[in-house]
Order: sequence, then C-alpha cells, then structure tokens
Amino acid sequence: MSKVGGIKYGFFKDRLIVVLAYLMAIFGAWVSIQFFQHQELWIKIAIGDFVGTVIIFSYSLILKNSSMYDPYWSVAPIIILLYLLMIIDIAAINPRLILVMIIVTYWGMRLTMNWLKTWPGLGHEDWRYIKLSKDTGSFYWAVSFLGIHLFPTIVVFLGCLTLIPIVKTNAPILWTDIAGFLIAFIAVEIERRADNQLRRYKNNQTPSSSTVCELGLWKYSRHPNYFGEITFWAGLFVMAYGLNTSENLIYGIGFLCMVVLFVFISIPMMEKRLMHKEGYADYRSRVWMLIPWLRKK
Repeated sequence: MSKVGGIKYGFFKDRLIVVLAYLMAIFGAWVSIQFFQHQELWIKIAIGDFVGTVIIFSYSLILKNSSMYDPYWSVAPIIILLYLLMIIDIAAINPRLILVMIIVTYWGMRLTMNWLKTWPGLGHEDWRYIKLSKDTGSFYWAVSFLGIHLFPTIVVFLGCLTLIPIVKTNAPILWTDIAGFLIAFIAVEIERRADNQLRRYKNNQTPSSSTVCELGLWKYSRHPNYFGEITFWAGLFVMAYGLNTSENLIYGIGFLCMVVLFVFISIPMMEKRLMHKEGYADYRSRVWMLIPWLRKK
C-alpha cells in the first residue's frame, strides 16, 4: 500500500487515479482549444498542451507528488498526433502518415509501459523531485510547476512540431521519410533493450554483484536510454526536414532542445548522484557518456 497526503492507496487505485487524471487533462485540453479555433494550428496545440499540463499539476499538488507528471512525456505526443489526424483533411492514407503513426505509437506505448512496470505507485516520488523539494523549501511547488511540469511540456511540444508538416503533406514518400523512420525505430529499440537490460540487472542483483550495470548496451554507454530518446526525436526531424517546407529548419529546435535537456541537465544531475556509488568513477573513466561506442582504453 502507498501513502500520499495521509490517504492510503492500493496498486490498482493508484493507476486508476493516474488514468482519470490524464483523461481529465485530455478533455480539458480539447475544450480549451475550441475557444481558439481561428488561431494557427501550432498555437492551438500549445494552448491545449498548456491546459493539460496545468490539470496534471493540479493533481500533483493535491496528491503532494510531482511524479504524477512522469507519464506526460510519452502520452502527449500520441495525443497531439491523434488531434492532428482528426482535424487535418487527409485525402487518403499515405505511406508517410502510416510510418509516423507506427513509430510515434510504438515509442509512446513502449515508454509508457516501461513506466508502468517500474512505477511503485503514488507512494513513490522521483529522487530528483525530492532533492528539489529539500533545496527549494517553500518555493518548491512554484519550481515544480515551472521546472518539472511546464519546461518538459515545452520541450516535448517543440519536438512534436515536426508532426505538423509530416501529417499535412500529401507529397510522395521520400528517402528522408524512410531514413527518419528507421532512425526513430532503431532509437526505440535501443531504449527498449537498455531498459530491459537495466531491469534485469536490478532484478538479479546479489550482495556479490557489481554495483554498476554493464550489461549489453550499458557496457558501451553510460546512458544508452537517453541516447535512444535523443535519436528518436532526431528521426522525426529528418522526416520533417525532407519535406522542404518553408519552416523546415524551425522544426530542428525541438531536437536541439532535447539534446540540451539530456546532455546539459538530465545526465549531469544523474552522474552527480551516481558518483557516490562504489565503482562508478572507474566505470565513468572506461565508458562513453552517451553514444554507444568501443570502451575507452
């Protein structure tokens, strides 16, 4: 049983609360968009995304647990894609559209399922949020809204801008569509394998086990899961860039934001924590930070 805000929840009730919260967020986003029908498409998506984030933040605040936001990263792109498919007049289903539907759905479902497999329940909160709470004190919930909820929403939104030209364009399929799809698919497979290898390492740990996971991809990269995530968004950018729209370079902003988020924020924060772990300094000296590569000499 988990305990949050003085109320006890069970395994299924925890997950039911999360599902209801996200359904409410989706409904709130949809209703808000109806008031801005004459705005540019990207503006309407941004408004709905913001309203959905505010609703999830409200649940985080009520339940005193910012980890309510954790599934947002993988759920939002699927919802944005579904919205685009609903409102854009598509003469016929084209190969490009099928490719992007497959890869975004596969990525989002896999990431969400991995979260469900590893999520202990509402009694658990990400260690980064706990640390942030200790560091910011009474300002925590303002920081939580801006840093934990809104900032990632903006980054994912910028990454999802690539979906607009991909869905809207009825041009014949290009080599960049195939290349982008393959890049994104390989990226998801890297994430899937890295997550499974890390989970297997944790499940098989014994007192005599190494304190650092070096199974599979983790032998060649200290953060193969993050590498896969960055590469996924690069694949979507390649698909959008090949369409030669007047704004195609703008769509690279989302991919660049992903690089900045992981390379300069997420990884340094994770490494700072892991450096206190026995054997990690040696592991760090032998294994590349991000791109899976031959081990350092």
